Amino acid sequence: MHQLFVAPAHIRSPHWLQAFPHAQIVDDLAGVDARGLVWLLLGGMQSFAQIHTLNAEGFKVIAMTAIEQTAEARKALEAGASGYVHYLAVPSVLEQIAQSVAVGGVWMGADLMRQLILGAQRLAPIVALPSADLNLLTGRERAVAELVAAGKTNKEVARELDITERTVKAHLGASFEKLGVRDRLQLALVFSNNAKA
Repeated sequence: MHQLFVAPAHIRSPHWLQAFPHAQIVDDLAGVDARGLVWLLLGGMQSFAQIHTLNAEGFKVIAMTAIEQTAEARKALEAGASGYVHYLAVPSVLEQIAQSVAVGGVWMGADLMRQLILGAQRLAPIVALPSADLNLLTGRERAVAELVAAGKTNKEVARELDITERTVKAHLGASFEKLGVRDRLQLALVFSNNAKA
């Protein structure tokens, strides 16, 4: 998938090209005809309208920011962004985001995820929840899924359960498939709803 970073010339990160050596970096979208994943640096209310327009045109959009804020993340998701991240994120995180979004997921950092989980009821209209039977999960899949739903990173889960990150990813992938969820946020909302039931 082609990676297109949109940011003013004075605000750039070397991590972008480290993660995606063939990425295109532009000041604005004028004249850009390449399809792919758009990484848009937020810069005011017009950015949310731009996300909405890009989304309507079939682009997947990652909102990038200089200061992560829950309210801004919520607005970006409501506008149609598939992710929200600090523009200086390290290459491995950028790659993880691209992989998640490529399969239809939504991505944001663990701290922000925790904050949004606390307000899960307000997010329900934004993220449609599939019906999910947690009994479909094996004991280990459920343990991994519960920790991830609580906002822990793969590395934290691996440490806590004394397993490898690769094993965490395998259990998480199986859990996503069995529960019919696409990403960590939907997983968290499923666990939140099951706790209330």
